[in-house]
Formats: sequence, C-alpha cells, structure tokens
Amino acid sequence: MKRNTFLLVCLLSASCSIPKLSRSPLDFFAFLRIFTGTQFTGQTIGGVVSGLITNTSVTLTNGNDTITVSTDGNFTFPRKLNTGDLYNVNVTTNGVGLSCTIANAQGVVQNAPITNISITCGLGVGYYEVGVNITGITGTVDVQNNGADTISFSANGFQKFSIVQPTGSNYSVTISSQPAGTVCSFDNPSLTVGTVGATNVTVFITCVSGYIVGGNLFSFSSTDIGTSLINQKSYLRTFAGSFPTNNSGLGPAPGVAVMSTTSTVARFNNPSMMAADTNFLYVADTTNGVIRKIDKVSGITTIFAGGNSGGGTPCPGTLITNCLDGVGTAAQFNGPVGLTTNGNNLFVLENNGNRIRIVNLTTTSVSTLAGSGNNGSLDNTSGILASFSNPSWMTLHNGTFYIVDRGNCTIRTLNPTTTAVATIAGGVGLCSFANSPVGTNARFVSPIAIVGVGNYLYVSDVGAGGGYKIRRISLTGTNAVDTIAGDGVQASTDGIGTSAQFNDPHGLTTDGTNLFISEWLGHRIRHLNLTTNRVTTLVGSVSGYADNATGNGLLNFPGYIATDGQTIYIADQGNHAIRTLQPAELLQYTLDGNANDSIGTNHGNLIGAPNTTRDENGLSNGAYELDGTTQSIVSSSNVSQITDNLTISAWIHTSGKTTNQAVFYNGLGGTDGYGLVIESSGNLRISVGNLFSPASFMQVSPNRWTHVTMRRFAGSWQIFFNGKSDFIGYATNPITPTGTFKVGDDGNGSRFKGKISNVQFFNGALDDDAIQKLAIQVPSGLISYYPFNGNGKDFGNYSNDLSSFGVVATTTDRNGFPSSAYYFNGTSYFEKSNPNGLPIGGSSRSICAWFKSSSPVAQYIVSFGTAINSTASGLVILQPEVGMLGWNDEAKVIKEDFLNQWIHLCGVFDGTTAFVYENGTLRHSEGKSSWNTGISSTLNIGRLITPTGYFNGDIDDVRIYDRSLSISEIRAISGYYPTQTSVWNQTVASSSLKFFLLPESANFGAGGCNGGANCVYAWNDRSRNNLNLTQATASAQPIFNANILNGSPGIRFIGPDATYLSAACSTSLLSSANTIFVVYNDTEMSGSDGIFQNGAKLLYLPDGTPPNKLVSLFDLQLGNPPKVITSSTFSSTLGETILLTLDHNGTTGNIYKYGTSVAVTPSSGTAYNCALGDLSMGRYFWNVGIYPNNGDYLNGSIGDFLYFDQVLTPNDREIVECYLSSKYNLKLGHTCP
Repeated sequence: MKRNTFLLVCLLSASCSIPKLSRSPLDFFAFLRIFTGTQFTGQTIGGVVSGLITNTSVTLTNGNDTITVSTDGNFTFPRKLNTGDLYNVNVTTNGVGLSCTIANAQGVVQNAPITNISITCGLGVGYYEVGVNITGITGTVDVQNNGADTISFSANGFQKFSIVQPTGSNYSVTISSQPAGTVCSFDNPSLTVGTVGATNVTVFITCVSGYIVGGNLFSFSSTDIGTSLINQKSYLRTFAGSFPTNNSGLGPAPGVAVMSTTSTVARFNNPSMMAADTNFLYVADTTNGVIRKIDKVSGITTIFAGGNSGGGTPCPGTLITNCLDGVGTAAQFNGPVGLTTNGNNLFVLENNGNRIRIVNLTTTSVSTLAGSGNNGSLDNTSGILASFSNPSWMTLHNGTFYIVDRGNCTIRTLNPTTTAVATIAGGVGLCSFANSPVGTNARFVSPIAIVGVGNYLYVSDVGAGGGYKIRRISLTGTNAVDTIAGDGVQASTDGIGTSAQFNDPHGLTTDGTNLFISEWLGHRIRHLNLTTNRVTTLVGSVSGYADNATGNGLLNFPGYIATDGQTIYIADQGNHAIRTLQPAELLQYTLDGNANDSIGTNHGNLIGAPNTTRDENGLSNGAYELDGTTQSIVSSSNVSQITDNLTISAWIHTSGKTTNQAVFYNGLGGTDGYGLVIESSGNLRISVGNLFSPASFMQVSPNRWTHVTMRRFAGSWQIFFNGKSDFIGYATNPITPTGTFKVGDDGNGSRFKGKISNVQFFNGALDDDAIQKLAIQVPSGLISYYPFNGNGKDFGNYSNDLSSFGVVATTTDRNGFPSSAYYFNGTSYFEKSNPNGLPIGGSSRSICAWFKSSSPVAQYIVSFGTAINSTASGLVILQPEVGMLGWNDEAKVIKEDFLNQWIHLCGVFDGTTAFVYENGTLRHSEGKSSWNTGISSTLNIGRLITPTGYFNGDIDDVRIYDRSLSISEIRAISGYYPTQTSVWNQTVASSSLKFFLLPESANFGAGGCNGGANCVYAWNDRSRNNLNLTQATASAQPIFNANILNGSPGIRFIGPDATYLSAACSTSLLSSANTIFVVYNDTEMSGSDGIFQNGAKLLYLPDGTPPNKLVSLFDLQLGNPPKVITSSTFSSTLGETILLTLDHNGTTGNIYKYGTSVAVTPSSGTAYNCALGDLSMGRYFWNVGIYPNNGDYLNGSIGDFLYFDQVLTPNDREIVECYLSSKYNLKLGHTCP
C-alpha cells in the first residue's frame, strides 16, 4: 500500500523523480519517511496569566515568538517547538500600576506540550485601587473618578475603577448620572475626594427612590398641595407633641426627649427645622439638643442622634465646645436648628456651634462636615476651616447646600463633596435692605430661611428697615437679588407680590411648585404662588392652640415648616408641638350632572331620579331639582362622626313648602346627627337629633339662589346667609351621627323642594372669610369681588381690599339682610391704591354691581383707569343714561326711572363690543374698539377716579371679571326680572309690557295722609310708557310701607280714608288680550275692593262670603254682572299676601294663585274703552257721585303691578311669577326656568 501511494505521488507531480544513486542513502530515507512514517507536529508552549487589573496587559516573549495577554486566563504561543528545543519566556507589563512574576519560564521541550508557565500579576508597589460599592439601585447609575474613569452599575454590588493610582495621587469620585426618580448619594461625602494613601479606597453609595425637593425627599418631582389646601381649605392638626382639647386649649408643655414613645406622649422643647423622607420626619429638638425621628404612619417618636450618652469624640475644628462626633446618642449637638436630607444622610445646622454636621440615616453615625466652631464669616475651600455666625437655616438644592448665615446677613454655599464654603449674596455685617443684580452687592436685613425652586433661591427677610419680605436670588449669572412679596410693613395681609404684607416671615418650604411660609409673630401659615406672586393665608390668626380649620386653627410662634410633598409639617415652637396641614374638605357634591364626590369616592346615590337644572353659576345641568316628596341624594357611606368643629354648606334655590325642608343632614333626623332645615317662613334652623335651634333672623327667599352654611365652632352652632353670619346662639351637643349624609332629606321625612347645588362638608369650623369665599356666584375669572357684608374686603383673586373715605355706612341689602350693603352719601367712597389685576388696554372684562339711588344727578358706581379719553372703565349713571364708563367715550343707554329701586347693572366688554345689561336684560351694545384702559393708580367705588363725581345711595355686590360673562351667568347673579320675558322690547312701542308699578317707584314724604309720614303723592310707571299716577289730595294719599308685604315694600291703601292714585285712562291698557300680575293683600275681607281700573277694565275683589273672597276681571260695558273672568274661592285668610296672575285672550282666560291655576268662570265679548272711568290703583271708580262716595276703595296693600298686552307663554309667565315670588317671599306651585 505504501508503494502504491509513492507511485501515485510520482505520477501526479511533475517534479517527482527517482532518487539518483549518487546521493547519500540518508537523503533517500529522509524523503521516503514522508510517506512511510508518522508526520512531525511539534509541541505548544503556553500557560496561564492571572491577576491582571483593568486597562493593563502583559507581553510574553519566547525567542522571536511574542503574544500580548489582556485578560486573565490561558495563553499559547503560536509557534510550536521540537522535542529537545529550549524555551525561555519573558514577561513585560503594560499599564499603570501592574506588577507581574513568572514561574516555569524556561525548559526543554519533551514529548508533550508545555502548559505550566505561570504569570501572576497584581498591583505594583505603591499603587492602589479606587472602588465603589452601591446599594438600592433601580436603574443604571454611572460613577466617575477624576472626571474620566467611568463605572456603570445596573445592579447592587462592588466595582473598581479601571485606573489604579499611586500613593499621593488625587481621586475624586462623582455620580455622573442616575435614573429619574432615584436619588443616589455618598454615605460619607468627605471620603469621595482625597489623596491615595497606602491602601485601596472604597466609596459607598446608597440610592433611594424619590426626588430631592426643598431639601426633603419626595415621592414625586413636584406637587401642588397648596392648591388643594386653598380650594379645599386647610385643617390644622397636631401630629406629635400633645393632643389637648381643641377648644382653645393651653397647648402642650415643653418636656425632655425620651428614647421612644408615642406621638401623644412625646414632648419637645422648642422644636425647630424638620426634614422628611418617605417614611420619617426628622426634627431638630433644639433645647433638648437632639434630633428626633417620627414615624409618619404610627407617630412613634424616638431620639435619632445626639444627647452625649457617652463614647463620642471631639469634633474637628478650633472651637469644640459641646460638640462630639459619634454614633447616635453618643454624639453631641450645640444648638441644632437646621435640617435637610439627601435621602441617605441628614445634615444638621448648629446655630450655637456654627457647624454643619452629617448623620447617616442607616448607621446614625455623626460626623462634622463644615465649620470650625468659631463665630466668623470665613470662606474656605476646606469646610472645616470655614466659619459661620449663628446660621439659622439650610437647604439642599441641585446638589448644593445653601445656608442662611443670619449673624453675618449673608447667604453661603457648601459643596457637599469638596466641603468648600463660599458667599453668594449679602455683605458680611452689612445688615440692611438692597436689591442688586450682583448677589454680593445685595443686602439683607435679617435673613432667616432659604429654599430652592428651579433656578432661584427664596429667602425670608425680617426686621424694620426693609425686612418682612420674601427675597429671591438667581442661581445664574451674578446671583441677582430682588423682592417678590411683601411691602416691608409688619402685618398679615394677603395680596399680590409687594402689595402683600408679612408679620415676621420665618420658615420657608416648597412643594416644588410654590412656597409655604410660617409667620412667627403673625401665628399664621401663608402660601405664595410663584406664578402669580399671590399670597394666601392658609391657617392661623391670633396666638393660641387649637386644631381647627382656616383662621380658627391656632398656632403659637410657628417658626419652622417643611413638607414631603404630601403633608405640610409645622414646628409650633410656642406650643412645643409638631402640627400638620391637611385639606379640610371631606366631601363635595357639585351636582353638575351627577352626584359624584369631587373630593374622594363617597359618591352620592340619586333617590327618585331628580332632574338636572341650571345652577347658581348659570351652568346648564349644574344642579339638581328635588320635588320635595320622593327625591334626595344620599352618600354611599358615612361621611364623618365629628361632632365638634365642622362646616357644611350648599347653594339652594328653594320653591318653598308649608312644612320643614331639610337642606342637608348628617345622620338620622329625629335621632342623631345634625343638619339644616328651612321652615315654611324661610327661616333656617339647625336640627340636632330631635331638637331644633332658634330660628334665624334672616330668611331664605324662594326662587333666588342663596348660599347657606351651618357651622359648629367651639361648641356653638351658627348659620350663614350668603356668607353673612346670623348668630343664633345654640350650643346643644349632637349625638354622634350613625347614618349616611343626605342632601334634600333628613331621613325622617323632611324633604327639600327646589334646586340645590355644590354641597360641601368640611372638617373644622371655617372662619368667616372662608365661608364668605364659598358664597361666591360665578367665581371663574373674578378679579375683585366685594360682597360688602360689613367690610371692604376683596374676596376675588387679587386682594384689592378697600379703604373707606368719608362716612360709608352699612345698610340693608336687596335681600333684606342687615349690614350687607353700603350707603354712600355723595361725598364718601371706597378706594384701593395701586390695585392689582384690573383690566387694561382692550382686554375683555365684566363689571357688575347692585345699586339703589335716590339722586337724579350723574353718579359713579365703579371707576378705574385714567382720566384720558377712552382710557377709563367702570359703571356710571349719566342722566338720563346708564352704562359703562370710558371717559368721554361711554357705552350707555337711556334708562327708565329707577330711583329707590335695587338695580343690577352689568357692563361687558369683549375687546371689541360693549354690552350693557340691566337686571339680566341686554339693554344696549355698541362697538368700542377705541377703548384702551390705562393702568389705574386707584380703584374707586362710589366715586369717579378724579374727585369730580360721586354716588348717593346704596351699593352692593360689586364684581370685576377678566372675561366676558354670558347672559346666563349674568342672570344667575341678577335673578329674575320682568324684562327677561321674550315679549319685552327695548323699543317701547314694540314691548308688550305696558304698565309696571313697583312700591319703590312711588314718590312719598311727610304730608296729610293717615299718620302724616310716607304719604304717596305719585306712583311712577317703569314700563317707560309714562303712565304715572298721582294724588294731589293729601288725605287721599296712600302710604309707603317698606316691609308690609312679607317683609317687602308695598303701598298701603286705607279703605275708610278712600285713598287711591289715578291718572287719565290709557288706551294702551285696553287690549282685549292681556296678562296681569299683582301682589296684594286684603285686610278687610268685606265689601268689593278695586285693585286696578282703566276705563271699563276693572280688576276687582268682588263681594264674597267672608272669608271666601273671589277675584274677577270686569268689562264694565257688559251686562250685569259684567264679568270677563271670575275665580273660584281665592282668598280665605285676612291679610294674606297673594300673588295673582290673570290672563285673558278676549275669549277665555286663566287665573293663577301663586302660579297655580284655579277654577274660573269665564265670559267673552270684551270691548273695553275709556268711557267709564280713569286709570286708578286702589279703587273701583264708579264715574258717578262725589268723592269719597264715587268708588269702592281697597283696604289693603299693593306691591308690584304689571300689565302685558298679550297672553304670555307659560315660560314668560313663570319668569314674572318667579321674580315676584323671590321679591315677596311667596311660594309657587311650579318650578322656575
């Protein structure tokens, strides 16, 4: 076989030949061995490399054969050696700090591969590694050393930087990136920068979930808890320290700190700054000299660090009095006041010790970060060598510590890594006020607190000479300093920016959106919106101690404040307690198309399928209408078992009932709980189980939106109407509610009839101002709102509180509520200097007010802007016109006489066109692109912006909006009025309203009438048809009475005195079709009494068998009796105030009592004329005989009288009836549109 192979090779190879015999035989055998013996492969040379460090390698050489190895493991040279060959391997290191040794480097190749060459590497002498150990990681975290060498972590563990460093070299470890929602920080920041010694360096990093906001650990990057505390009102509660009774208790006493106790037993002694993480609140218990830790869920309070229990070591620095580093209670603090955290460590600012200390949250190990202990102002690149002077506050923002060095009146920075301390604002010892584009040129009077939001720091500055302000420092450029809130006056006044005032603003914190301010001498917590600079008081008023809502929650020198993004924490130093703020509102049913709870999940159940209707803001389907028998709204679960401080409110538009109506009730009526009921008279009572409070003095008028509130405060119940208190002095304690919360029902059969909207239930007794704010109709876009309930406060959004000039006296408002409007005497007025937020230029606006005047001269209701053509704005009466002010560029309309009558006037400007609304009716519109309202130096009510025009009369409910109101919104405010009917027209001849008398349109005075006072000598028609009635004979003059008809005005006609008012018969009142409305009473119930006559048309109370009185419309030309239409029994009660509606189309008709149709006996064939009488009110004129025997005179009173010359649609008729019902407190048999 071998031979055959040889021959085949020879045949295929052209170079193959038979060996020549002349060659050596060994040559032949060497050649032949290729084909006849085993082939030579050689032996490999290799081994193993171990101990390489990152970014290093070794180069191995064996003769001319070289390889480079960069990772631990086996290696093999590429060239093989023969048996018997020598090998000699050498090693060369590549990279900094690598040292290697080699074993088995030399030898002779035998019959097997060489595999035992061993290279063992490690750090060279004097070289060391820098490593990082990380825990708590949830994403990818990058860490750098010296700005270049990077490690990426995606899991907890230990890694080393690739570059090793020789002894004496510097290292600087930083966290270069971390995932959003994770806060990673060094356990000991001072160890992240240093010089490599004779050992490896390990830096420890701990990561926690959350965000650092305002020096606290949040679960979110920012929140807006201020909005909910404002909108839902704020409730002040004790969190730890003590829980005395809430009725103005004495508060907790100071006490020593104990290792661990419950929140109710824990005692503090002047608690100061706080810091929060996700689970705990840390408190600097200053006088006790310790840091306390409070479990936010259980309230368990422990000593976290401090106390000098033994084993501590003196702090570094030059002054080490009362300063020990150590673990937990072994450490000692010297006046700890400030706290901030990065989620891993707690940083403590010492006011007396002039240091910043660091406490690890896991180990409680306490060390010193900065401050020599000396009182001074020295900046230094080494924090231990820097000095401070009684620093008061510190915060962590964007990785830097900011410190208020109060004794130096400066703002300092501290780098947490390098510990370098620098000054960025203020001048050492230059304690005064100055803003400046350069931070170090600015001056602070006495700065206290600091917090960062975005690119700014905010500082509270106190003291006379420019303090009592909130200052702002830019973190860009040259650290410019300015003032964003406070005018330097020491007071507690809400407002916008520098129109607000602070009474010693002490503490600051942020939810990442806005600021919260604790006011030391004002005993308040304030909120500062950083978008609008609006300052709002959340809780507090006078000094005291009470867990309660808004201004009734009392504090005693609240010095420090903090938040975790969910709760506001307050160190109430005078009470030695930790307090919290939470939303006071427990439930809100807006009832805008559903009964859902807008605050939580306690949704209401609709009982009996009530219909939706228009609400108090004019919003379609914004309320529910309950039928008074089967319909109500019931919460799905119990609301609250509170029985002390509480507030419940609602908007109601009652239709009236003859029995009690429950507006709302918590519990079971007649058994337990509490609620608010309306009596048939319209008075309110508080129902407490089976007991009732005295009736309110004020009344709810039917078919008018009214805001009602029930409050229990310090054991006493109160009722509010439209934000005004009606104190009833009722102190009965309720039985704890056992049932659900009900709207329109008490669970015991007292059902509400009418519309109801926006029911709110609060924990705590809201203060009067907070209740007034609940009672704002159409709040959207409201700049300023003056309800004038005894003060000139602005309850809108810009706090333009008014000051009075001259005698501005309270008076009764349009609802009959006392001290709920203001009277201006023609020289007195209200004014706000430098008002905020008023419309300028051609911006949209609405300006509305109620007014009543007895003066015929030009008058000014509201004015602002400038005294240049087309640059003013407001409401004006320029006889004989009324409208919007423009300064020689008014939008106005000729008005009817409305002296002595409450009129609702609303001017609307949409940027192009001005609209004038009177009593909810559009009276005029015209283009006003010329308007360019100037920036006003004053806002005036009752006066022109220049002292050349005033107002004489009553003004109430003034509103200024930054938008155009809709007609539905305007009518929600104004209520019903006859001109809102579809048949009324601005053009008198085209209007169906032909005759309109109101008691307020009468002229009266002293005279010869019965009693000699308020003798009516003229009654003016306000339909603009000028059908004015008079009475020249003094003895025949009726009497004006301001409250004769259910508390509303009327004209009292005295039958025995034959009183009446008359004019010539008017053909405009002889229409065959008509609708007549009248409110009257009959105080005699005998004889036939005329109410209204015009020629042959007579509205008459004919004879009846008392007390069953009828009412008829006669055409005196007809046969006997000349009845057109007669009612069935109509009046059965002496002096009953009746709302009568009569319509007739010339053939048939209807008579309504309180809006409900009664049985009638109609006749047809009317042919009215003026031949048989004049136009008279209060009598039937026989046209024969001599006065007083020439007529049948009414013995009773007449209120409003209206005549339309056509039969009104049901909707139009109901509008008028609803107007009269509301005005005269009369219940209707139908709902209102």
